[in-house]
Amino acid sequence: MIPSKVLIIGAGVSGLSTAALLANENISSIIYEKSSSVGGRTSTTIHNGHILDNGFHIMPFYKKSKIYEILEKINMIEKLNLVNVYDIAFYDGDKFHKYPKGIIDILQLTLIPFNSRLSLLRILLPMAFTSIEKTEQLDKTSLTEVTKKLDNASKSFFDAVCMLAFADTAENISLGEFTRTIIRANPFKGGTSEFAYPDMGGYDRIAKLFAEYSIKKGSKINLGKQVKKVEVENDKVKGITLTDGQFVSSECVIVTFPSYLAVNQLFDDDVFDKHFLESVNRLNQTTSVIEVHFALSKKIDSRQIVFPVGQNYISKGIFFISNITSSVSPAGEHLMMVGTPVHAEEAKSSKRIREITEKMKNELNIIYPEFQRVLLWERPKAWSLVESVVKKPGLVWKNKMPHEVPHIKGLFFVGDSTVSYGIGTDSAAHSSILCHPKIMSYLKQ
Repeated sequence: MIPSKVLIIGAGVSGLSTAALLANENISSIIYEKSSSVGGRTSTTIHNGHILDNGFHIMPFYKKSKIYEILEKINMIEKLNLVNVYDIAFYDGDKFHKYPKGIIDILQLTLIPFNSRLSLLRILLPMAFTSIEKTEQLDKTSLTEVTKKLDNASKSFFDAVCMLAFADTAENISLGEFTRTIIRANPFKGGTSEFAYPDMGGYDRIAKLFAEYSIKKGSKINLGKQVKKVEVENDKVKGITLTDGQFVSSECVIVTFPSYLAVNQLFDDDVFDKHFLESVNRLNQTTSVIEVHFALSKKIDSRQIVFPVGQNYISKGIFFISNITSSVSPAGEHLMMVGTPVHAEEAKSSKRIREITEKMKNELNIIYPEFQRVLLWERPKAWSLVESVVKKPGLVWKNKMPHEVPHIKGLFFVGDSTVSYGIGTDSAAHSSILCHPKIMSYLKQ
C-alpha cells in the first residue's frame, strides 16, 4: 500500500526531479522549501531588470544529460526552450583560441604547441574510450597525477575544462570523475560536447518546469517552510516537524539537500551511529566561488564563454550570459558574469570579495579596453556552497552518501552529494534517477 503522503525536503533540482519522477508514476508528494522560491542553488534574482543566476549553471552533454532524460520521460521537453552554448574560447594574454568540442579539435588547438597537442591526445584518447566501470579504479587518484609533467600551456587546457565542468581547479578533481566527463563528452562514442541553457532566461526555469508538472499531477509545494527534524521511531520514519512546531506524519521522507548537513541537523543524535556520521562528514568538500555580475551598455565580445588561462589571472571564467540568451537583460544592455573558485574563508570575507572584484575589473579592462567605459553596474556575490558535488579523490561516485540507510525504513537521500556522477545539476538529476526505483520499491511494499 502506497502511503498517503510522500514528503520531500527541498525544492532544488534534485527534489523537484524526484517529485516529477514520482508524479510520472501518479504518486503525488508534498515538498517543503525554506526559501521563497524553487530552484535551490539554481534560483535566480532580478536586479535592475537583469535575471541573475546563483552561480553559473549550464546543462552539460545537452541531449545526453540526465536533466534532459527526465524532461523526456515526463514529456515536458517541448515546454523548455533550450539554446546551445557553443562559442567558447581560451584567452592567453595575447589572443583568443577556440575551445575544442571533440578529440580531433585538439589537433587544431592553437593554445598549445603541436607536440603538446599530441601529448594531450595521448592522455585524452584512452580516457574517451574506456568504460564507466573502469573509471572507478581511478577514483582515488588525483587528476594532477596525469597533468603534473605537462607544459604550462597543456595544464591550462585542463584548468579551463575543470572550471567549466566542475567550477574548480585540477588539484581538487578525481581522475575518475574527470574521465567520466570525457567519456560522456566523446562525440565518437555516442556522447556530446554540447552544452545548453534555458532560452527563457534563468537556469531555474528547469526547476520551475519540474514544479509545474508535479503540481499539475497533484503534488504540493510549500515555500517558506523549514523542516526542523525528521522524526524516526523504532528505525522507521514517522514524519517531519517544521520549525513552527507543526508535525506532518508520513512513512516516506526524501531529503534532498546536502547529506552531510542533513544528518547533523535534521535527526536526533541516536539515529545514526558514529562510524556512519564520520563517513558522511568526509563528504563536506564543497566548492566556494566569488562571482561578479557586470551590466554593460555595449556588447564587448560576441563569444559566450571565455577562459583566461595562466596563473596570472584571478578571473577563471568569463560568462557572457546575454550572448547565450538576450532574455536575461533589458533591451540595449548586456550581462556578463566573472567567477573564480576560492577558499571557503575567502567567500565569507567582504574585504576579500572587494579585492577580488577590483582585480577582475583590472583584468577585464586589459582584455577588453572598452570595459570600464561601458560598465553600468557591478554586483559581487560569494557562495560558500555553489555546489556540493564531491570531486576529490576517494570521495566521488559510489563513495558518496548512499540513497538509503539500511536500518531506517522510509528514509531516502537524493542530491549531488549522494551516489551519482556528472556535473553540477546533472549530478543531482542522476541521483534522482538512481534513487527512484528504490523509492518505488519501498512504496509498493
